[in-house]
Amino acid sequence: MQTLYVGKDVTALYSGLQKATYAQVVLGFVAVLIASAIGYLMAGRALVPLKEAYDKQKQFAADASHELRTPLAVVMASADLLLADPSIQNPFLRQVLEDLKSEVKKMTNLVSDLLMVARSDNNALKVKIQRLDLIEILKQVIRTMTPLAEKKNIQLAGENFRKVLINADEQRIKQLAIILVDNAIKYTPEGGAVLVRLEQVDTVHAVFAVMDSGIGIAPEDLDKVFDRFYRVDKARSREMGGNGLGLAIAAEIVKLHDGKISVASKLGEGTKFTVELKVNLKK
Repeated sequence: MQTLYVGKDVTALYSGLQKATYAQVVLGFVAVLIASAIGYLMAGRALVPLKEAYDKQKQFAADASHELRTPLAVVMASADLLLADPSIQNPFLRQVLEDLKSEVKKMTNLVSDLLMVARSDNNALKVKIQRLDLIEILKQVIRTMTPLAEKKNIQLAGENFRKVLINADEQRIKQLAIILVDNAIKYTPEGGAVLVRLEQVDTVHAVFAVMDSGIGIAPEDLDKVFDRFYRVDKARSREMGGNGLGLAIAAEIVKLHDGKISVASKLGEGTKFTVELKVNLKK
């Protein structure tokens, strides 16, 4: 008995299916590329008005801050003139004028901070690098801030000071130190202590720290203290005149000097801000 097998040659059909599969894969890949390109273009177009709005917002903040400085200066000068007027003897009126000066001073500080932030956003913030003694600046800041510390019976001192020459912007470094010391005094209870200490000096870096025995910062807040307008205790910050920009500006100053700033803290034990600056910075 013999078996007869009958078949059909499907080689051509199989080859055609293979080619069709390859063609579908290629077409699918091309379609993905086209869809990605279209998506990218559409997203770019959608972001254009957002970027323009953001740029306008930054420019408005800079312009508004700049324009507000003059009227605030006029109000402050007017309050000083009225306080100097011997005909105004009423205790209530004089207290009103003192309160007015205090509020105008807060507004002036806020405007100055906003202007600096706006300039940093617009890359308009520049540094004037010169050779200076870091320790002399820190000593000057301690002398300036001592009356404020004494009002709260806080001991403000420097430690391990010796001559340290660095390349930096004198006014910016002074502003940085004032921000850190002022922040330490604000959040240190009466009778506490604030210490400014030179931590390390070598041929590359100079490191100083500002330490306090204050209320401390919770672990979940440590990575946010340099954010703009962030205040760990909003109620206490308002009471103390904080606006949430000081540490953000300090971080910006350090960044302008290609340095590093860090914070370590424990609740109820105090806080330590450490600043590392390059000794031979070139800008």
